[in-house]
Amino acid sequence: MNIDFSHIADLFGTPTYVYDASEIRKRIRMVCSVFKGHEFSILFALKANSNSALLRLMAEEGVGADVVSSGELVAAKRAGMKPVLWNGNGKTVQDKKFFVKQGFDILSLDSVEELEMWHDSDLVKLLRVNPNIDARTHPHISTGMKHHKFGVAVEEIHKVADKIDGLHVHIGSQITSVEPYRAAYTQLVEEIKKHNFKTLDLGGGWGIDYNGESLDIDQMRSVINTVFSGFSGRLIVELGRFIAGPAGSLLTRVVKVKKGEKTFIVTDAGMNNLIRPALYDAFHRIRVLEPVGPASLCDVVGPLCETGDKLGSNRYLELPAEGSLLLVEDTGAYGFSMASNYNGMPLPAEVMWEDNSPRLIRRRQTIEEMYSNVILD
Repeated sequence: MNIDFSHIADLFGTPTYVYDASEIRKRIRMVCSVFKGHEFSILFALKANSNSALLRLMAEEGVGADVVSSGELVAAKRAGMKPVLWNGNGKTVQDKKFFVKQGFDILSLDSVEELEMWHDSDLVKLLRVNPNIDARTHPHISTGMKHHKFGVAVEEIHKVADKIDGLHVHIGSQITSVEPYRAAYTQLVEEIKKHNFKTLDLGGGWGIDYNGESLDIDQMRSVINTVFSGFSGRLIVELGRFIAGPAGSLLTRVVKVKKGEKTFIVTDAGMNNLIRPALYDAFHRIRVLEPVGPASLCDVVGPLCETGDKLGSNRYLELPAEGSLLLVEDTGAYGFSMASNYNGMPLPAEVMWEDNSPRLIRRRQTIEEMYSNVILD
């Protein structure tokens, strides 16, 4: 990223999420290359990042939306994304009314029983299948085993085969091997042939390089071309992390460097801004943008009242000074979208870097805004 982070910090303060527009476009085109020669649609999973300015950029590249809530639907519609697929395992009657009024294109059914809510609809309907495949990823984000809450067993497909248009599978997130995909897709191809389905949603979960390991795009292209060589229908892929993750960084400022038996670099960003290290023990590369001392073993921690409030543990980093800038990389997905007001902290700002200049796409939340919906009397 050739981004002037110091300039951004001067303009908008810290902590701030910064997104590289050119990286998002580049990664969308990488996905397109995997499906060359097939009829396909790319949907962005809004759970990864739902800022409508970023979504509009994706819509310009022909990307649609994978949404699970009314809020995500509004964000996708505001950005002009199409098609829109409604996903999720807990759709309510109230949700249905809202979605029908707003309009969407594809429905993923999480159970056979859910079809009863939509028997009179002319939407494209897909049945989510649970192929009982181990995605070999963090257990919190593995979704394709029979004990997980999503989808139905392959054996259930025949019950509604004449009432649906295709199948949907999503086996997990941050998957770095193509073999679980090959196994899941091979299973579903047999069902496609059996029932003559014309649409297959392949899910997403393509792993990115947080710490040296990522999904091999060439291998994925080979899997798609091999498994679906005889399929003439439409393939759908729903990706969030792969498109947005490497395009984003969390810019934070050092509050102090606390030296003792262990060195702590205390920053103004914490797990309220980026919860992945605390929640998943996730690794994110951290760069000291303005070092003043040699590399030392340290923890990078936030300002919250939790021992688990860490951005990185046991890192060899060049030591910064108080007021120096740090960059937590690969945070474009599941960063802001999982941020909270914990400890009474306002949500951070978001900035997009495009055409060699920064643009504010979400202003920093104020304390007044944080409490504006609290009723005292």
